[in-house]
Amino acid sequence: MKFAFVLFAAISFSFSGVRADITADWDRCEREVLPRLKQSGSKEASSPEEQYCVGLEYATGRLGERDLAKASQWLEKAARGNFAPAKTVLGYHYEKGYGVQRDPQRAIALYREAATAGNADGAFNLGRAYQDGTGVEANQEEAMKWFRVAAAQGNALAKKAISDFSEGATFRGGQDEFEQGKKLYLAKDYAGAAPLFMRAAVLGNPMAELQLGYQNEFGEGMPENFTEAARRYAAAAEHGNAIAQRNLGSLYENGKGVPEDWVQAARWYRASAEQADPKGELALGRCYEFGMGVPQNRSQAVAWFQKAGAGGNAQGLYFARHLSDPTNFIGFRSEEEQAYVIANKLRFGLLFKEPVGELFRNSAARNAYISQMRHDVDLEEARTMWGIRKTEYEDCVRNGGSPCVGPGPEPH
Repeated sequence: MKFAFVLFAAISFSFSGVRADITADWDRCEREVLPRLKQSGSKEASSPEEQYCVGLEYATGRLGERDLAKASQWLEKAARGNFAPAKTVLGYHYEKGYGVQRDPQRAIALYREAATAGNADGAFNLGRAYQDGTGVEANQEEAMKWFRVAAAQGNALAKKAISDFSEGATFRGGQDEFEQGKKLYLAKDYAGAAPLFMRAAVLGNPMAELQLGYQNEFGEGMPENFTEAARRYAAAAEHGNAIAQRNLGSLYENGKGVPEDWVQAARWYRASAEQADPKGELALGRCYEFGMGVPQNRSQAVAWFQKAGAGGNAQGLYFARHLSDPTNFIGFRSEEEQAYVIANKLRFGLLFKEPVGELFRNSAARNAYISQMRHDVDLEEARTMWGIRKTEYEDCVRNGGSPCVGPGPEPH
């Protein structure tokens, strides 16, 4: 499985990660506000808090219809009522273009209003915007200022961001070079962007290492070089970047630039999955599905697929449903494996046994297991046919038939 990605579409935090208190807000809405509105027989919410809760209902779809345009309309009403949490969520809708025309500057204004009103998520989002240069010029000092405001109010993501900054002066070194490279990359000047990313990487910027790894892997603006891609991904992965961890796992799975090592692949997929990266969760689910670097375990595969699905990954939802039925075949790891198993012997595919508890360290180990299974099935069929011929021979001899052809040696 290839885990290609568009880097700059994945730089920002996830929908749930950006708004750390969204779950608490929703729980309060579901427990206190929405039941009150339902009892009144109308969703014509009048207070800003009620309007915010209706907006969340449409944004999440947890009570039925998911409609981001309607969500934005209700959040807009609540924001006009100076409800700070609504301003934060609405700002995120404008940042991403969820149900509204994308407008990063409008997002910044809403984040600032929410932060000034004491909303921790608004302060964190404003800091993140300054950190990444979203809607404003990147400014790390301003980012730290707002992260500290959010952290003082208990925002866990802001505390982590401050911790990341304090790990060393080089963690965000080269940010200006990275931002310049980003602009060229988005303009499709890959060759022009690469030297800027290299300078940022030398200064210790893990996002630049990730980007260079991607460009090395896919030959964008520099020669395709899997060994160099693995080195770059590893540098970013060691800094905790979930995408780099996932991409490094993919290289280990496929033996590109590094030895084919499924134990290492599973290790890096797990590191990505434990940061709630949906594609990392999907990849770790596949490891459990097929026994790649971890003992094969269907229930663990389902659990990780479900997490990937909850994060918006459609493949995760599909595989979770499929494998939840114990009678469903787990499938094949690749098209090559399927071709080898089925190849004019559909009966073998039907008899394929799930390798429960087996841990395969690479494709050679898994292929050896499948080859042995194929041999066992062939032997079983040969013995069955030999038994039929033996019975026919014995009947022939007993009845005085002639000539009676012996079954030959028993297959083993």
